[in-house]
Amino acid sequence: MTVARLPRALVLAVAALGLSACAGAAATEPTASSPAAEAASAPTEITVTTATGDVTLPADPQRIVVFEHGILDTIDALGEGDRVVAIPHQGIPDYLAGYAESTENAGTLFEPDYEAVNAAEPDLIIVGGRSSATLEEMEQIAPTVDLSFEWGTDAFLATLERNAEALDTILGLEGAATAAVAGFEADAAAIAEDAASAGTGLVVLTTGGKINAFGPSEEGRFDFVYGLFGITPAAEQVAIDSHGDAISYEFLAETDADMLIVLDRDAAIGAEGESAQALLDNALVNGTSAAQNDAIAYVDTQKWYLAFGGLTALDGISEEIGALVAS
Repeated sequence: MTVARLPRALVLAVAALGLSACAGAAATEPTASSPAAEAASAPTEITVTTATGDVTLPADPQRIVVFEHGILDTIDALGEGDRVVAIPHQGIPDYLAGYAESTENAGTLFEPDYEAVNAAEPDLIIVGGRSSATLEEMEQIAPTVDLSFEWGTDAFLATLERNAEALDTILGLEGAATAAVAGFEADAAAIAEDAASAGTGLVVLTTGGKINAFGPSEEGRFDFVYGLFGITPAAEQVAIDSHGDAISYEFLAETDADMLIVLDRDAAIGAEGESAQALLDNALVNGTSAAQNDAIAYVDTQKWYLAFGGLTALDGISEEIGALVAS
């Protein structure tokens, strides 16, 4: 059979057209590192470990409602605050007060304004601690996770690390929160070495004109002072509740701690009442070793009490305890 040959010029023209088409396809085909390829390979769902177990959520939430001040603190410290669209404005720490201007008021930690939460059109709601009881109600509005912090040194560290990993995943960060928590734990370990020779200490909280003490306890709110930062307790915890053991000035004099860490709850929550400094300015307290050695630390209670567990709060706590044991 004789095969008719195409003119050479036509063959070259067709070949050139084919090469051009291939080149165009190659130029427009997404590469592994192109934005189109990255978008195509990005997960649409994520799974995080929370206080209620593993929860699967839509990936990359851009509108977040936060009902836990410690978590808000961490989101802010990680530079992701623009995602936050609504929070409870009541009781927000002063250093996070800007969020009262940039977000919708979603009620209080104990009594959310569910209509305001719904109107904020969140992709994700985060509850925890004081607001954890609202989880089921919040889930009717949007995907919700409980990132509560637990008390007692071991439980606190476990939940601190868990929440950091969850936020890294939620915010699409490459371990930034986890690394910050590791830094906090390293700082605490270094402070604990100094605390070993700094004498005894006691955490004291004033509220409503009364004085309460917090010793070491597996369920204690401030057990980390002893278990993590290594301060030798001047007294054991007698009865556990959210505000510690009620004590007297005589108790402080008899216990005679070398260091006192004092929290003024009324000042932190904006309640009227006599300040912690005024309450403890008396002959019995002034005669203690802590007072005589200028080792009474009136700490930033907003960080210790309102936003506990947040990265900025934890940095402040480390600095205050470090300065106290070094004094």
